[in-house]
Amino acid sequence: MTIRNWEIQPSFARLILASILIQVCLIIFPIGFMSERFWIVPLFVTGLCLLAFSVERTILLMLLVTIIVPASILSDFIFPGGFRLQEVMLLISLIFGVIDWIFLRQFNLRRTEIDLAMLCFLLITVFSVGVGYIQGNASTVIWRDVRFPLYYVVFFLVTQFVDREIILRRITPLIIFAGIVVSLEYVLEFVGAIDLTVGDRFVRVARLQGMIFPLALLLIIAELMFSPQRWGKAVLVFVFIPVGLAFVLTVGRSMWAAFVVGLISIGLMHFRTSRVRRWRSMLIVASFVVFLIAIVFSFQRFTGASIDAQIFERSRTLIQFEENVHVLGRIFSYGKAWDEIVHHPFIGYGQGKTLMLLNYSEDLKRFEWVKAWTVDSLYLTLLLKTGFLGLIIFLWMYVRTLLASWRTYNSTDDPRVRSFCSAAFSTLLGLSVLGLGNASLINGRFTLVYAIVFGCVAVVSRESKLMEGKV
Repeated sequence: MTIRNWEIQPSFARLILASILIQVCLIIFPIGFMSERFWIVPLFVTGLCLLAFSVERTILLMLLVTIIVPASILSDFIFPGGFRLQEVMLLISLIFGVIDWIFLRQFNLRRTEIDLAMLCFLLITVFSVGVGYIQGNASTVIWRDVRFPLYYVVFFLVTQFVDREIILRRITPLIIFAGIVVSLEYVLEFVGAIDLTVGDRFVRVARLQGMIFPLALLLIIAELMFSPQRWGKAVLVFVFIPVGLAFVLTVGRSMWAAFVVGLISIGLMHFRTSRVRRWRSMLIVASFVVFLIAIVFSFQRFTGASIDAQIFERSRTLIQFEENVHVLGRIFSYGKAWDEIVHHPFIGYGQGKTLMLLNYSEDLKRFEWVKAWTVDSLYLTLLLKTGFLGLIIFLWMYVRTLLASWRTYNSTDDPRVRSFCSAAFSTLLGLSVLGLGNASLINGRFTLVYAIVFGCVAVVSRESKLMEGKV
């Protein structure tokens, strides 16, 4: 049904007054009943309006909420059945998607080259639930484990209901915007935590939200290198400043390594496709590093915080790891996980597998045994819970996505597509390095963000081929 020539005239005084009254009620009444949490009601109502019967809007809002809302707030939103806020939004989008697919799409499927690999990964994840029950793992831990890899079902929502223009015009800017919001949260928390009258204090800001920084930075850099006219160089450089500063304040060594790998990757991709003055590619990459250092030292001079000393100390422990109790504890956990893996190498122990690991207590100043339900390594976690079978399937899906972004980058002349694909390829390459010491690709709420990125790569690749007449 199409509604034509529907206009709201300024003379509709009753409608305008009703809208104002509703807005006032949504703001004033919650203040009287909910005090500090008064903003929940208008946010909830606004969210419902945005979500109403639109898979696309649900995905956009779900992506934004997953990235910018702190864990301390998200933990307050536990729905019946133990569902988290982002999971409720995912279920809503799935319901809308099924309705759309049946009644409007008439069961029409949009296929991509990554579909089969992604489907196999979801199937092996479901299979690992059964393995977990057979192994006698606790059901509560099984369902806590499996919820995160099942987030990859959003991949199919993206490939079915989101098109290339939505990705390039809305999702890419949304990720950068979310990175800016999170960076401001980091900087404000850092400034609020240190004593500006003392020059040698440093408080590390470590939040899960910081996982967005490598992706947001690489998207900004890719736009500057491949499509600077889209938003303008001045705007891109301006937004680079807070995101880059917050990224350094995380003092996350594995994230630094992932970003460096991604930055080098973008530089090489630009070098490969440049027709003249190819040396400028490496010069641009080096200038980003110098600019980032200048931002950090300027901020340090302004606040008096000893950022450089903390960076040096964190970097030194990578080489002299025997002096860092946290690194030693992580190495021990890797060895313990491998000892378990060799006993069930093919299909693993299933979801819900726990390990007794040594954890250093800052309060007691000693190591203590704790029960852990994951390992800080993507590859060891996959081996432990799904075996070599699950690891191979995951790597198959991962490599398919990498190749899709690489081929699309090489085949397109659209600077927007080239920018997105270079950022996606470099981010995925960096995440493969990050996976050595981090399992966020299959563990934690940011799994949802990465699953959406995978879907975006598949959609851009598919529609770029269609526009070029290759399929």
